[in-house]
Amino acid sequence: MLDHPTACPDCGVMPGQLHRHGCDVARCAETGRQRLGCPHPGASCNTRWSGHWPGDAECWEYGFLIHPGPEGDASGLPPMPDLNRLYTECDWDPSRQRMVLRAPSTPSAPEVRA
Repeated sequence: MLDHPTACPDCGVMPGQLHRHGCDVARCAETGRQRLGCPHPGASCNTRWSGHWPGDAECWEYGFLIHPGPEGDASGLPPMPDLNRLYTECDWDPSRQRMVLRAPSTPSAPEVRA
């Protein structure tokens, strides 16, 4: 479960504010990747801090959770967002500024040879 919103752990901005230049946590608004390695000039691709780590809300929404500890679910520790699964099974939607589930691919019809 997501905790209450907090300030960005790297640049210190409050929820709803744009990340500061050089923030390690900030994502590119166009690609969803870490903004520090982004090739876009200026701040055109800057995103706002939501108060939660990027991708956490989507992991909880889609059920992409892992159970820490050697016993998994039986460890009694709370589940954590599985960000690896999120980035494997989802794509960045620039218009919604979030990761969205990838549409399932439709199997192609077998080729018929005459």
